Amino acid sequence: MGVLKPGAFGLGVVLIAACVPDVDVDLALVTSPRVLAVAADPAEVGPGEKMTLRALYAAPGGTLTDSPLVWSRCSARRPLAELGPVSRDCIDGGDGALTEIGDGLEVASQLPPDVCRLFGPDPPPGDPGGPAGRPVDPDLSGGYYQPIVLAGRSVADSPTLFRLRIACGLAAATQEQSSQFRRRYQRNLAPAISALERVSDASADLLPPGEALVVEAGERVRLRARWTACPGEPECGDGLCTLGEDGTACAADCGPPGCAGAEYYLRFDPDELDLVVARESLAISWFADAGHFDAERTGRTADDRTNASDNTWTAPEDRDEATLWIVIRDDRGGAAWRELSVLLSR
Repeated sequence: MGVLKPGAFGLGVVLIAACVPDVDVDLALVTSPRVLAVAADPAEVGPGEKMTLRALYAAPGGTLTDSPLVWSRCSARRPLAELGPVSRDCIDGGDGALTEIGDGLEVASQLPPDVCRLFGPDPPPGDPGGPAGRPVDPDLSGGYYQPIVLAGRSVADSPTLFRLRIACGLAAATQEQSSQFRRRYQRNLAPAISALERVSDASADLLPPGEALVVEAGERVRLRARWTACPGEPECGDGLCTLGEDGTACAADCGPPGCAGAEYYLRFDPDELDLVVARESLAISWFADAGHFDAERTGRTADDRTNASDNTWTAPEDRDEATLWIVIRDDRGGAAWRELSVLLSR
């Protein structure tokens, strides 16, 4: 099945609550309106560049087409002594940290030109007369992130944090390494679910987008999410503009660069002090408004070349229909999803 243990994969969306109940909670079960995922297009954005942000906002009964969500960009840097992925000011709006950029399920915005100074490897702005600030450390993939906060109009709504990957340079690299990185690095392309299947012992039946799955009440249904198998070496003519290809090498492949699966990418290794090629991990989060999944999250680690992941959903006994959401994420911040409607027979 490829089940990922909790904490084994960094999600692009973090749900922040005021308290954590001391009971088992099925995070895969949608019992009230909530944001399940956020996707950015493009998935990695440079200073001053434009992007579109979209939220998957779900509720019992299906995906919501309208929402009270307000999107804000945070400009507060996290103090070194403070725990957590971002500054607390990003969550509570303290010290004027939040700049509203739009509302609804989808917004278009633009990164500030100094984003790599605020949240990247460039020397940050310092206080007059004070010592120079410290650049932000990259994550394990070598990435830097702009915090984006989604919040409802009600003060009772818990905010959702999305970290947008930003395209910056390198820290602690030589001039030659930085130049090579700029030439070779390909920005992240969000993964996509290329196919969704119902799996039995004898076959795997394709579930086309927009078509409902028909099952019996109480039935256990094995589902498989597939994605593109990204090549480890550049191959001209495969239609994929992957690491090592550009507009001159394999020019016919290189329209939009990238591969919508577990991509190979270039990063700077701070231990080796050299550029290395890494491969993404992929995580699948499974959600339903009824019934239950065997696992809330499955996926494949970077060293697992399998381009599919399975999970089993048990249909409810007391419903005529249900909605499932399958969210795919890579560990560079890219995300996408599929919705599946289910009709239940008795």
